[in-house]
Amino acid sequence: MKYRRKTMNINLEGQLLPKDSKTVKWEKFEVPKDVSNVKIRFDYTPHVAEFENHINLLIYDSMDQFMGRYDRGYENFVVGLNASPAAKRLLPLPGTWKLALENHQLFSDIKYHIEIEFQEDDNLIYNWHIGELHTHSIHSDGKLTVKELNDLMRSNNFDFFFLTDHSNNTGWQDFSTLGKEGIILPGEELNTFKGHILILGNHNFIDWKDMTGQAKPLQSIQNEVRISGGLMGIAHPFWIGDPICVGCAWGYAETPFDFDFVEIWNGGNGQKSIEPLNVRALYGWLSALRQGKKIVATSGRDFHDKSGFNWWMKSHFLLRTVELPEILYAIKNGFLYMSHEQLTGEFDPVPGTEVNNKNQIFKFQLSGYTSGYSFVITKKNVINLGEVKSGEVNLKNLEENDFAVFIMIDKSGTPLIVTNPIYFRKFGEHET
Repeated sequence: MKYRRKTMNINLEGQLLPKDSKTVKWEKFEVPKDVSNVKIRFDYTPHVAEFENHINLLIYDSMDQFMGRYDRGYENFVVGLNASPAAKRLLPLPGTWKLALENHQLFSDIKYHIEIEFQEDDNLIYNWHIGELHTHSIHSDGKLTVKELNDLMRSNNFDFFFLTDHSNNTGWQDFSTLGKEGIILPGEELNTFKGHILILGNHNFIDWKDMTGQAKPLQSIQNEVRISGGLMGIAHPFWIGDPICVGCAWGYAETPFDFDFVEIWNGGNGQKSIEPLNVRALYGWLSALRQGKKIVATSGRDFHDKSGFNWWMKSHFLLRTVELPEILYAIKNGFLYMSHEQLTGEFDPVPGTEVNNKNQIFKFQLSGYTSGYSFVITKKNVINLGEVKSGEVNLKNLEENDFAVFIMIDKSGTPLIVTNPIYFRKFGEHET
């Protein structure tokens, strides 16, 4: 396919007064999904000769991650694959970006102008990739070294996995020894007294307690996770707790469905006996969706050793590139589904997307192991599709802010496939 590019521009304008000194003003803009570079030009007038008006511009992406600082003297500031100095070199994530105008000192009324240029590439293709979000090594209670775990995941066709040792990140120091063979990403599983918290993509150690031994508020932990660049979710929320599994059951005032994601199905390293506890998590998640919560569902093998390795589901993530920011974006937005080892699916619309209420047609095509019963679940309805490999469902009588989840179960009631929701809402007249 021939490599093609196209550009599009938007402009933001505003005014600031001397009284706005020592304040921060925010601007927002939307980044389309097929963008490889975001170019920003920032200027303001007048520039006062004796006492210079001093404004800095800081850029944050749709995951609230810092993308760089537009300093004085720049002609162009570029976030992307062809990044400029002082900017992040990565594929820009779609969604709502934020600009912080830090008004250090204003001596006069000024007008500012921000021109944003998007460079779109037709060759940026989304593909499904297989990943694992919950594993342990010898750096906690796992049986394999980091290298052995990495080799096992590669040999089983995983594209990436997170190392989530219990309240520990010392395994990260082994990542550099893997070289180009490494498909491992940083994470933790915090073992608190009242539940296990999964953190994915953090850049430094996160503790659930302070240096006096007191438990931190969950909001404080979540803020630390955000600053560290990660996501926070709850593992196996309805497991049996003390004394059988110390600290495993969720006991905080906040529900397991109040964070970035929740583990609705835990492999338990091959323990089929925990299936009723997983069913409770699955139906708790569906209930939370029906109550209006927008929470992403994940699964985890909770891998400790090779036993039961192929028993539980693989998770499929819709990505442009297999890189940490892209993976976290997919998790945060629910661009993923979970399926039995021998089952894959194609969905239109894809899980995690938001579409107009007028687009009520849902299509699916399953490949591989398909001996099960398919359902589409919305806020008010459960649509039984029977034993089918493909289909087109007309979703009637949707609520104003509705969703659709596709689930297939086998004859014993065990899920074979679970998608994250497609969200339906009524778009405004000028929205697309």
